[in-house]
Amino acid sequence: MKSTDQILSALLPTLEELEPDRLLYQRQSKIYLSVLLIPLAALVIAAFALQANVGLFIAAGIWLVIGIILYQMKAGKIGGRYKANYKSAVIPRLLQSIDHQLSHSADKGIPSGTFVESELFRTRPDRYSTEDLIEGHYGKTFLQLAEVNAQQRETTTDSKGRTQTRYVTFFDGLFLIADFHKHFHGRTFIFPDKAEKTFGGLARFFQKAGGRRETDLIQLEDPEFEHRFKVYATDEVEARYVLSTSMMRRILDMQARFGKDVRIAFKESCLILAVPHRKPFLEPSTSIPATNPEQIRQMLNDLRFFLETIEELDLNTRIWTKE
Repeated sequence: MKSTDQILSALLPTLEELEPDRLLYQRQSKIYLSVLLIPLAALVIAAFALQANVGLFIAAGIWLVIGIILYQMKAGKIGGRYKANYKSAVIPRLLQSIDHQLSHSADKGIPSGTFVESELFRTRPDRYSTEDLIEGHYGKTFLQLAEVNAQQRETTTDSKGRTQTRYVTFFDGLFLIADFHKHFHGRTFIFPDKAEKTFGGLARFFQKAGGRRETDLIQLEDPEFEHRFKVYATDEVEARYVLSTSMMRRILDMQARFGKDVRIAFKESCLILAVPHRKPFLEPSTSIPATNPEQIRQMLNDLRFFLETIEELDLNTRIWTKE
């Protein structure tokens, strides 16, 4: 396996070629921000000076829309090209250093149908975007990992009958599908036990009535696991078989690393994992030089951080065979 310094040394000529594009974006961004903000500020100041002139406020709003469109068409396009070229040059090299069987597609992701069929969320997204698909074998385990943003449309009506629609994000993070090398006869779901922490024993009543389709709430013997998660399954015997003492401990350790809101499904011979992740994933910054070594190191650390889930859950140890 190549060291980080070796990777950086090999990438340096390509990164030096990318730097002029980043600098061009910086210049264009400043120009078009000035074009947007100076007239906008003048219109707003004039509107207040003329005792909240409605016409000037409307003009300011129109100019804001025009300015944003102009910015995206000019500076935004250059920035997008820089990021795409950076990703295509850097990420495949980083993946090869981890496992040569992995590939990256910046403009692909997890299909919305696959996201919905995971049953990890009750809400079907009205807006859905996905990118940066990582696919292939990590050790013995085939996986797909991508960024996903899922939004729900909410419509409200005020006292005068006026409606307003907005989109609310219910998941923004990384979505992992990994081969579990066992065909499941049923479906098992693990969710953060927020409700029970809030309402105590009363939540059990609602949880029993509120599981996934054809599932029952399963109570396990590990008190820490029970405190942090609730488990629904269609087959209690299989759920207990999959969620062995060692697997529950691994999931608790994984939750400590990722955060409390992880969701997991075992179904159709796959482990499916949803991890909220607010920070940009594999997204180069336009504010630092393309040749900055710390950015490369951070990307490599991010990749290893999520791919290590396969080792953390011991998926490369083939203790089962598919039937």
